[in-house]
Amino acid sequence: MRKAMKVIGLLAISLTMTLAGCSQGNNGNPGSSPSTNNGSNQTDKAPKDVTLRMSYWAGSQLTVDKNNAVIELFEKAYPHIKIEAEYYAGDAYNDKINVQAASNSLPDIIRVDYAQIKNYVNKGLLTPLDDYISDQTINMEGVAEVNMKGGMIDGVTYGINIGNNALVMFYDPDKLAEAGVNPPGPDYTWEQYEADLRAVKDKLGLYGDTHLAREHFEVWLRQHGQKLYAADQKTLGYEDDQLFVEFMEQQLRWQKEEMISPISVELEIRGLEDGPFPKGESAFGGYSYWSNHADIMETQLGKELGMAMYPGSGDGKGMYMKPSFFHGVWSGSKHPKEAAMFIEFFTNNIDAAKSLNAYFGMPYHPNLVQEMQATFSETQKRVSAYLQVVEQHSSEIDPPAPVAGSEVGKIFTNVASEIFYERITPAEGAAKFRTEANAALAKAK
Repeated sequence: MRKAMKVIGLLAISLTMTLAGCSQGNNGNPGSSPSTNNGSNQTDKAPKDVTLRMSYWAGSQLTVDKNNAVIELFEKAYPHIKIEAEYYAGDAYNDKINVQAASNSLPDIIRVDYAQIKNYVNKGLLTPLDDYISDQTINMEGVAEVNMKGGMIDGVTYGINIGNNALVMFYDPDKLAEAGVNPPGPDYTWEQYEADLRAVKDKLGLYGDTHLAREHFEVWLRQHGQKLYAADQKTLGYEDDQLFVEFMEQQLRWQKEEMISPISVELEIRGLEDGPFPKGESAFGGYSYWSNHADIMETQLGKELGMAMYPGSGDGKGMYMKPSFFHGVWSGSKHPKEAAMFIEFFTNNIDAAKSLNAYFGMPYHPNLVQEMQATFSETQKRVSAYLQVVEQHSSEIDPPAPVAGSEVGKIFTNVASEIFYERITPAEGAAKFRTEANAALAKAK
């Protein structure tokens, strides 16, 4: 039995971490059943017993349950391999990884967010996985390159994507209909969005949405042909502060007309089930939500919801597909082959995929996707359809955030709060964000 681990630090869920997954046995056939697939490394001799440690981020008990279910399937397929899993919530996860790295005691299998993978690689924490892909211990045959790129640093694969997601603006079709607002489509504009927020406020007396977050700002920059970070990641990537100013000024307009919820309310949001949209208090849900949150939102509200790209994304510049998490192998692992076998199972095994049920994002291995279609719920079918829209109106994801990315995110949130509390102007906020963000980026190693 795996040791039960306590979740450390029940913090607000960071929605830039968002999720995805599916899996397979070691013989390279995504459709194989773990009950009949005991691994290509079997010989006449009984394999030696191996215990692997695994570490992952968990913001809910459902995440823990889903992970445990795959581990149980894997251990049945490979009786000589046991997995001891440990999990942590919020910022405690990265803090724990840093402590374990310093003491040379990291788990064999590490779940890594896209925002952190380059940091982990730069610290020498992850093993290159290309050899395991070449010998099909991890079977990526037929997988589109776009699904592999995110886990590659300088042309070397360090992480295997466990599922795809995309940023999403949920909306309540019933509320929009009652307000006389048409559902947003691919060519939805920022001007129409503002008009729709106003219609919801005037006709329903509800908030249209929340304030916009850093994720929205990154998409906003991409829509204007800019990036949040420079290529060398030592400074911000855009030079015109007017982009920041305009992004904030429009929100101040919405705030003054009470078309969006108060910033004081939003700063108290403590999880996916919390906040104006999941409580039925707004018509749009653009609050840093990802496509894999659809089931939680629909369950919470008890109805079918709509999913749309952010306004202004029709030209394909702003939106992108994001790997939810990666699985990597610690560079100091004594059992990297077995760790790679688990990654393959989690990513490509059909029974594991059915157990996960796209909880960590949509599967992408072509064989697995085909087999999973018949098992998808109506919600998952809507998510799949939405992701197809995003694929048609998106561009390549930006490189992983720099080491100081988390600090820059906190600076953005703090500066935005000062603007929305009207302690500083958008122009002052733009200058402050640039100064503090560039300082954080410059000092990071």
